[in-house]
Amino acid sequence: MEFFKTPKFDYIKHYKFFFGLSAVLAVVSVGAIVVRGKSLLSIDFTGGTLIQGYFEKTPVPLADVRSALSKAGLGGAELQSVPEHNAVILRFKTKQSEEERRTIESRVKNAFAAAHPDNPFIEERAEFVGPVVGAHLKVKAGLAILFSLLGIVVYVAFRFRNWIWGVSGVLALAHDVFLALGFMAVMNREISITVIAALLTLAGYSINDTIVIFDRIRENIRLRGRTGKEGLDALINRSLNETLSRTIITSLTVFIVLISLLLFGGEVIRDFALALTFGVVVGSYSTLFIATPLVYLWQSKSGRSLR
Repeated sequence: MEFFKTPKFDYIKHYKFFFGLSAVLAVVSVGAIVVRGKSLLSIDFTGGTLIQGYFEKTPVPLADVRSALSKAGLGGAELQSVPEHNAVILRFKTKQSEEERRTIESRVKNAFAAAHPDNPFIEERAEFVGPVVGAHLKVKAGLAILFSLLGIVVYVAFRFRNWIWGVSGVLALAHDVFLALGFMAVMNREISITVIAALLTLAGYSINDTIVIFDRIRENIRLRGRTGKEGLDALINRSLNETLSRTIITSLTVFIVLISLLLFGGEVIRDFALALTFGVVVGSYSTLFIATPLVYLWQSKSGRSLR
Protein backbone atom coordinates (compact mmCIF):
# COMPACT_ATOMS: atom_id res chain seq x y z
CA MET A 1 0.00 0.00 0.00
CA GLU A 2 1.35 3.41 -1.00
CA PHE A 3 0.07 6.88 -0.20
CA PHE A 4 2.35 8.49 -2.78
CA LYS A 5 3.35 6.96 -6.11
CA THR A 6 6.40 9.08 -6.86
CA PRO A 7 6.96 11.68 -4.12
CA LYS A 8 9.73 14.15 -4.91
CA PHE A 9 9.98 16.33 -1.81
CA ASP A 10 13.40 17.92 -1.30
CA TYR A 11 14.12 17.33 2.40
CA ILE A 12 17.73 18.50 2.29
CA LYS A 13 16.94 21.78 0.54
CA HIS A 14 14.53 22.86 3.30
CA TYR A 15 16.54 21.64 6.30
CA LYS A 16 17.08 25.19 7.64
CA PHE A 17 13.34 25.73 7.93
CA PHE A 18 12.80 22.50 9.85
CA PHE A 19 15.82 23.07 12.08
CA GLY A 20 14.37 26.50 12.85
CA LEU A 21 10.96 25.00 13.59
CA SER A 22 12.52 22.52 15.99
CA ALA A 23 14.47 25.33 17.65
CA VAL A 24 11.23 27.26 18.24
CA LEU A 25 9.54 24.17 19.69
CA ALA A 26 12.58 23.59 21.92
CA VAL A 27 12.42 27.17 23.23
CA VAL A 28 8.71 26.78 23.98
CA SER A 29 9.48 23.50 25.76
CA VAL A 30 12.22 25.08 27.86
CA GLY A 31 9.90 27.96 28.77
CA ALA A 32 7.10 25.62 29.80
CA ILE A 33 9.45 23.46 31.88
CA VAL A 34 10.96 26.51 33.63
CA VAL A 35 7.53 28.01 34.35
CA ARG A 36 6.24 24.74 35.78
CA GLY A 37 9.35 24.22 37.89
CA LYS A 38 9.03 21.57 40.58
CA SER A 39 5.28 21.35 40.02
CA LEU A 40 6.10 19.48 36.78
CA LEU A 41 7.21 16.45 38.80
CA SER A 42 4.66 14.06 40.23
CA ILE A 43 4.77 12.72 43.76
CA ASP A 44 6.67 9.75 42.31
CA PHE A 45 9.72 12.04 42.36
CA THR A 46 8.92 14.72 44.95
CA GLY A 47 7.31 12.54 47.60
CA GLY A 48 3.84 13.17 48.97
CA THR A 49 0.33 11.80 49.10
CA LEU A 50 -2.23 11.18 46.37
CA ILE A 51 -5.90 10.60 47.17
CA GLN A 52 -8.49 9.78 44.51
CA GLY A 53 -12.19 9.48 45.17
CA TYR A 54 -15.65 10.66 44.22
CA PHE A 55 -18.73 12.14 45.84
CA GLU A 56 -21.39 9.47 46.16
CA LYS A 57 -24.48 11.39 45.07
CA THR A 58 -23.50 14.26 42.78
CA PRO A 59 -20.14 15.59 41.50
CA VAL A 60 -18.78 18.61 43.36
CA PRO A 61 -17.07 21.43 41.39
CA LEU A 62 -13.33 21.76 41.94
CA ALA A 63 -13.83 25.28 43.32
CA ASP A 64 -16.03 23.87 46.09
CA VAL A 65 -13.54 21.05 46.73
CA ARG A 66 -10.72 23.57 47.10
CA SER A 67 -12.85 25.75 49.37
CA ALA A 68 -13.58 22.80 51.67
CA LEU A 69 -9.90 21.86 51.83
CA SER A 70 -8.82 25.46 52.48
CA LYS A 71 -11.15 25.70 55.46
CA ALA A 72 -9.47 22.58 56.85
CA GLY A 73 -5.99 24.05 56.35
CA LEU A 74 -5.24 21.93 53.27
CA GLY A 75 -5.36 24.67 50.65
CA GLY A 76 -1.97 23.69 49.19
CA ALA A 77 -3.36 20.55 47.56
CA GLU A 78 -3.23 20.22 43.76
CA LEU A 79 -6.58 19.20 42.33
CA GLN A 80 -7.39 17.29 39.16
CA SER A 81 -10.82 16.39 37.88
CA VAL A 82 -11.55 12.99 36.29
CA PRO A 83 -14.86 13.74 34.51
CA GLU A 84 -15.47 10.28 33.05
CA HIS A 85 -15.55 8.83 36.56
CA ASN A 86 -16.95 11.89 38.36
CA ALA A 87 -13.81 11.62 40.47
CA VAL A 88 -11.27 14.07 41.85
CA ILE A 89 -7.57 13.55 42.50
CA LEU A 90 -5.86 15.38 45.37
CA ARG A 91 -2.07 15.66 45.51
CA PHE A 92 -0.15 16.86 48.54
CA LYS A 93 3.50 17.39 47.60
CA THR A 94 4.90 17.70 51.08
CA LYS A 95 7.52 15.65 52.86
CA GLN A 96 5.47 13.49 55.17
CA SER A 97 5.82 10.45 57.34
CA GLU A 98 3.40 7.54 57.11
CA GLU A 99 1.64 8.82 60.22
CA GLU A 100 1.23 12.30 58.71
CA ARG A 101 -0.21 10.73 55.55
CA ARG A 102 -2.91 9.00 57.57
CA THR A 103 -3.61 12.30 59.29
CA ILE A 104 -4.05 14.02 55.92
CA GLU A 105 -6.47 11.31 54.76
CA SER A 106 -8.51 11.77 57.90
CA ARG A 107 -8.51 15.58 57.56
CA VAL A 108 -9.63 15.33 53.93
CA LYS A 109 -12.55 13.08 54.82
CA ASN A 110 -13.54 15.33 57.72
CA ALA A 111 -13.31 18.44 55.53
CA PHE A 112 -15.63 16.97 52.90
CA ALA A 113 -18.00 15.58 55.53
CA ALA A 114 -18.33 19.06 57.05
CA ALA A 115 -18.80 20.82 53.70
CA HIS A 116 -21.08 18.20 52.11
CA PRO A 117 -22.71 16.15 54.88
CA ASP A 118 -25.36 14.71 52.55
CA ASN A 119 -22.92 13.81 49.77
CA PRO A 120 -20.25 11.44 51.20
CA PHE A 121 -16.76 11.34 49.72
CA ILE A 122 -15.79 7.78 48.75
CA GLU A 123 -12.03 7.19 48.67
CA GLU A 124 -10.95 4.93 45.78
CA ARG A 125 -7.22 4.92 46.32
CA ALA A 126 -4.50 6.56 48.37
CA GLU A 127 -0.80 6.49 47.52
CA PHE A 128 2.14 7.63 49.58
CA VAL A 129 5.71 8.17 48.38
CA GLY A 130 8.34 9.13 50.93
CA PRO A 131 10.86 11.90 50.10
CA VAL A 132 13.82 9.47 50.10
CA VAL A 133 12.04 7.10 47.71
CA GLY A 134 11.04 10.05 45.50
CA ALA A 135 14.63 11.30 45.23
CA HIS A 136 15.83 7.75 44.50
CA LEU A 137 13.27 7.33 41.72
CA LYS A 138 14.30 10.67 40.21
CA VAL A 139 17.92 9.53 39.93
CA LYS A 140 16.92 6.12 38.56
CA ALA A 141 14.65 7.69 35.92
CA GLY A 142 17.41 10.03 34.75
CA LEU A 143 19.91 7.18 34.54
CA ALA A 144 17.42 5.02 32.63
CA ILE A 145 17.02 7.68 29.94
CA LEU A 146 20.77 8.43 29.80
CA PHE A 147 21.86 4.81 29.48
CA SER A 148 19.18 4.07 26.89
CA LEU A 149 20.47 6.93 24.72
CA LEU A 150 24.09 5.80 25.10
CA GLY A 151 23.12 2.22 24.31
CA ILE A 152 21.33 3.33 21.16
CA VAL A 153 24.37 5.35 20.00
CA VAL A 154 26.60 2.29 20.39
CA TYR A 155 24.09 -0.03 18.71
CA VAL A 156 23.51 2.19 15.67
CA ALA A 157 27.22 2.97 15.32
CA PHE A 158 28.02 -0.76 15.48
CA ARG A 159 25.30 -1.72 13.02
CA PHE A 160 26.29 0.92 10.46
CA ARG A 161 30.01 0.86 11.37
CA ASN A 162 30.08 4.65 11.41
CA TRP A 163 29.54 7.09 14.29
CA ILE A 164 27.85 9.61 11.97
CA TRP A 165 24.75 7.40 11.83
CA GLY A 166 24.69 6.70 15.56
CA VAL A 167 25.16 10.25 16.79
CA SER A 168 22.74 11.72 14.22
CA GLY A 169 20.09 9.17 15.18
CA VAL A 170 20.44 9.85 18.89
CA LEU A 171 20.42 13.64 18.43
CA ALA A 172 17.08 13.26 16.64
CA LEU A 173 15.93 10.89 19.38
CA ALA A 174 16.92 13.33 22.13
CA HIS A 175 15.00 15.98 20.18
CA ASP A 176 11.88 13.77 20.27
CA VAL A 177 12.13 12.98 23.98
CA PHE A 178 12.76 16.59 24.97
CA LEU A 179 9.86 17.94 22.88
CA ALA A 180 7.57 15.27 24.34
CA LEU A 181 8.66 16.38 27.80
CA GLY A 182 7.94 20.00 26.87
CA PHE A 183 4.56 19.01 25.46
CA MET A 184 3.59 17.45 28.79
CA ALA A 185 4.63 20.68 30.52
CA VAL A 186 2.58 22.80 28.10
CA MET A 187 -0.43 20.52 28.62
CA ASN A 188 -0.10 21.02 32.39
CA ARG A 189 0.50 17.33 32.99
CA GLU A 190 2.95 15.87 35.48
CA ILE A 191 6.07 13.84 34.83
CA SER A 192 5.52 10.54 36.57
CA ILE A 193 7.03 7.06 36.33
CA THR A 194 4.34 6.34 33.73
CA VAL A 195 5.52 9.27 31.58
CA ILE A 196 9.14 8.12 31.89
CA ALA A 197 8.00 4.72 30.61
CA ALA A 198 6.32 6.50 27.68
CA LEU A 199 9.52 8.43 26.89
CA LEU A 200 11.57 5.23 26.88
CA THR A 201 8.98 3.57 24.65
CA LEU A 202 9.15 6.60 22.36
CA ALA A 203 12.94 6.22 22.22
CA GLY A 204 12.59 2.65 20.96
CA TYR A 205 9.92 3.55 18.41
CA SER A 206 11.73 6.61 17.11
CA ILE A 207 15.13 4.97 16.66
CA ASN A 208 13.53 1.99 14.90
CA ASP A 209 11.90 4.33 12.39
CA THR A 210 15.19 6.15 11.90
CA ILE A 211 17.19 2.93 11.41
CA VAL A 212 14.84 1.76 8.64
CA ILE A 213 15.46 4.95 6.70
CA PHE A 214 19.19 4.98 7.44
CA ASP A 215 19.38 1.43 6.12
CA ARG A 216 17.69 2.47 2.87
CA ILE A 217 20.12 5.36 2.46
CA ARG A 218 23.12 3.10 3.06
CA GLU A 219 21.82 0.54 0.57
CA ASN A 220 21.31 3.23 -2.06
CA ILE A 221 24.85 4.49 -1.41
CA ARG A 222 26.18 1.00 -2.16
CA LEU A 223 24.11 0.75 -5.34
CA ARG A 224 25.29 4.18 -6.43
CA GLY A 225 28.83 2.81 -6.56
CA ARG A 226 27.72 0.33 -9.23
CA THR A 227 25.20 2.33 -11.21
CA GLY A 228 26.82 5.71 -11.56
CA LYS A 229 27.12 9.13 -9.97
CA GLU A 230 24.44 10.73 -7.83
CA GLY A 231 24.86 13.55 -5.34
CA LEU A 232 24.44 12.63 -1.67
CA ASP A 233 21.62 15.15 -1.25
CA ALA A 234 19.70 13.68 -4.20
CA LEU A 235 20.33 10.16 -2.96
CA ILE A 236 19.06 10.98 0.56
CA ASN A 237 15.97 12.68 -0.85
CA ARG A 238 15.27 9.66 -3.04
CA SER A 239 15.71 7.28 -0.10
CA LEU A 240 13.34 9.28 2.08
CA ASN A 241 10.73 9.46 -0.66
CA GLU A 242 11.01 5.70 -1.24
CA THR A 243 10.23 5.01 2.42
CA LEU A 244 7.68 7.81 2.89
CA SER A 245 4.61 5.59 2.49
CA ARG A 246 6.01 3.07 4.95
CA THR A 247 6.71 5.84 7.48
CA ILE A 248 3.18 7.25 7.18
CA ILE A 249 1.46 3.85 7.39
CA THR A 250 3.47 2.82 10.46
CA SER A 251 2.87 6.13 12.21
CA LEU A 252 -0.86 6.11 11.45
CA THR A 253 -1.23 2.55 12.75
CA VAL A 254 0.44 3.40 16.06
CA PHE A 255 -1.38 6.74 16.23
CA ILE A 256 -4.82 5.09 15.92
CA VAL A 257 -3.98 2.69 18.76
CA LEU A 258 -2.80 5.54 20.97
CA ILE A 259 -5.91 7.62 20.26
CA SER A 260 -7.98 4.63 21.36
CA LEU A 261 -5.98 4.48 24.60
CA LEU A 262 -6.50 8.20 25.12
CA LEU A 263 -10.25 7.95 24.62
CA PHE A 264 -10.99 4.67 26.36
CA GLY A 265 -7.97 3.81 28.49
CA GLY A 266 -8.96 5.80 31.54
CA GLU A 267 -7.01 8.19 33.74
CA VAL A 268 -4.40 5.66 34.86
CA ILE A 269 -2.70 5.43 31.43
CA ARG A 270 -3.82 8.79 30.03
CA ASP A 271 -0.44 10.48 30.49
CA PHE A 272 1.35 7.47 28.96
CA ALA A 273 -0.89 7.61 25.87
CA LEU A 274 -0.71 11.42 25.64
CA ALA A 275 3.10 11.53 25.71
CA LEU A 276 3.37 8.72 23.16
CA THR A 277 0.73 10.20 20.83
CA PHE A 278 2.67 13.44 20.56
CA GLY A 279 5.94 11.50 20.46
CA VAL A 280 4.89 9.39 17.46
CA VAL A 281 4.09 12.54 15.49
CA VAL A 282 7.29 14.36 16.38
CA GLY A 283 9.30 11.14 15.97
CA SER A 284 8.16 10.68 12.38
CA TYR A 285 8.88 14.36 11.73
CA SER A 286 12.41 14.16 13.15
CA THR A 287 13.27 11.02 11.18
CA LEU A 288 12.48 12.80 7.93
CA PHE A 289 13.55 16.36 8.67
CA ILE A 290 16.16 16.20 11.44
CA ALA A 291 18.08 12.90 11.52
CA THR A 292 18.82 12.56 7.80
CA PRO A 293 19.77 16.22 7.21
CA LEU A 294 22.17 15.86 10.16
CA VAL A 295 23.80 12.89 8.43
CA TYR A 296 24.09 14.91 5.21
CA LEU A 297 25.58 18.00 6.89
CA TRP A 298 28.03 15.99 8.99
CA GLN A 299 29.23 13.91 6.05
CA SER A 300 29.51 16.98 3.82
CA LYS A 301 31.77 18.73 6.33
CA SER A 302 33.79 15.71 7.44
CA GLY A 303 34.13 14.07 4.03
CA ARG A 304 33.90 10.62 5.64
CA SER A 305 32.33 7.76 3.73
CA LEU A 306 28.88 6.62 4.86
CA ARG A 307 29.28 3.05 3.60
